[in-house]
Amino acid sequence: MDDRTAEHEPRTLAEKIEYLIGNAFPPGEAPWGDRSSDRAVATAINGFHRREVISHPTLGKMRSGALHPDTGMEYMPGEPILVAVAEFFDVDPLFFKPQHEVVKRVFESLNFLRAVHRGDVQGLAGRGVTEGLSAELLAYLNEVAAEFSTGDETQA
Repeated sequence: MDDRTAEHEPRTLAEKIEYLIGNAFPPGEAPWGDRSSDRAVATAINGFHRREVISHPTLGKMRSGALHPDTGMEYMPGEPILVAVAEFFDVDPLFFKPQHEVVKRVFESLNFLRAVHRGDVQGLAGRGVTEGLSAELLAYLNEVAAEFSTGDETQA
């Protein structure tokens, strides 16, 4: 771990994007060259994916910490953009999520695993699931498992 990492852990989306732009590639080897403008970085990300996955204005909003006009909260692009940016920088998409969302996902995952180990959940097939289940889906599955485990078993 170098001094830059120890100085400040990035917490906001803007800090995380800036951290990746400044640290994901060895000095002089960034695919956008020496100039890390929004346009140059977006072009590099799109080139990596061989299609347009992010516009430079969107990247600019992410980098600047711009506030969403409707919510007043930090601008957060949709999941496909976050996944594409994460793939480019070779990080898990959870890197971009606020800490409370990551904690919620871990909490619900552990509850779900506990239900599986107790035998409350059996025969679940995850078709098309490539990045795990969302915290909301895990919470729902936990509720369903709880209903089955506490329900009247004589109605079967």
